[in-house]
This record gives sequence, structure tokens and C-alpha cells, in this order.
Amino acid sequence: MKESAPSQTLDRHVGALLRGHRRAKGVSQEDLAAAIGLTFQQIQKYECGENRISVSKLVEMARALQVPVMAFFAGLETDRGEDLLARFCQVDGASGFMQAALRMPPAVRAEIFRLAASWGDQP
Repeated sequence: MKESAPSQTLDRHVGALLRGHRRAKGVSQEDLAAAIGLTFQQIQKYECGENRISVSKLVEMARALQVPVMAFFAGLETDRGEDLLARFCQVDGASGFMQAALRMPPAVRAEIFRLAASWGDQP
């Protein structure tokens, strides 16, 4: 039986957030796979939304990455289409940017965000 488009979209969304959280924590696919008893290829399939993640594996991944399970569902409560966090996590360098932002003093981070927002409005 072929999966419905909403199911595939949800699988890709959860996978993208998994990738983002894994990268933000500096954990390789191999290390995450070893921590929960899978192959890195299976982690790749989860992150691409090719394979659906069972609830038990999602809980194991959340524990291994030290994030709340609900972190993998961020943005699903809206009807805006694709979640901004999931899209951002797919951008090259996003995890490094997030790590750097978390190390910045709050005032510096606020200024960087203001600057980025103003550049984002440029044609």
C-alpha cells in the first residue's frame, strides 16, 4: 500500500528535525546509530524521510541526543506548510550557525539576528 502525501510529508519533517538536532549536538550518523543499535544507513533513511521512525526508536534517539521527544514535532501544530526550523536545518552550515549563536552573549545574538533579518529583506 502506497503512503499518503501527508504521511510522507510528516516523515520528512521528523527526519529533517532529527538531522538538525543530531548536527547541532555534533553527533555523527554513525555514533547515533551505534547508540541505539542501528546502522548509519538506517539513520540516513530516517533523516531523508525514506523510512518511518517508530515511536520507540524516536524515544531512543531523543535520549541519545538529549532532546525532548517533542523536539522532533516542532512546527507541526501550524498549517503554514513546511516548518521554518525543518527548512533551516537542511541549509548547509546551519548546525555550525546554531552552535555559534548559542555561544554568543544574548546582546550579541540579538544584534546578529536583527542584522540577519534586515539582510533577509534584501532583493
